[in-house]
Amino acid sequence: MGSGPALPARISLIGFMGSGKTTVGRILARALGLELIDLDSMVEESAGARVARIFAEHGERAFRDREAQALASLASREGIVVAAGGGAPVQERNREFFERLSTTFYLRVSLATARRRTRGSAERPLLGRGAGAVRALYEKRLPVYRSFGAEVDTEGRSPKEVAGEILRLLGRPTGSGSPAGSRG
Repeated sequence: MGSGPALPARISLIGFMGSGKTTVGRILARALGLELIDLDSMVEESAGARVARIFAEHGERAFRDREAQALASLASREGIVVAAGGGAPVQERNREFFERLSTTFYLRVSLATARRRTRGSAERPLLGRGAGAVRALYEKRLPVYRSFGAEVDTEGRSPKEVAGEILRLLGRPTGSGSPAGSRG
């Protein structure tokens, strides 16, 4: 089973809402035999509330504080794939995790595709700010995302294909029989 180089202790997937971080993360974690940690789910579990409710009742700052605490708790965990919330890498206090403590992949998605993939999602409070505000948020985050790790394009590709590219970048085989094979 030891084919390819040693795996990093932590692999992180970052990108805008709708880039496929959780879906790709699930496939990647399964293919590598690692645990998937969805950062938003971790925050929801610790808060006992959905992300949208945390935003509505306590504001974005309270959510970002909880998100930073959750991420910090993962700094010493190994054998994990982290599907980070879209805003986590933008927070200065989280940068060390993505820069030095994790091997980070930026899942690139166009704004049009992100909006199409997240259409009708009440679980994404930042999407309710209107088209102009969402575009401004997207454009503000792009340079930050690009500053971390390898960029992996998700446009016109299935989650399995995206996971397959990450596996290749990690030096892992992606034969057609594996969960991340590029067929399907």
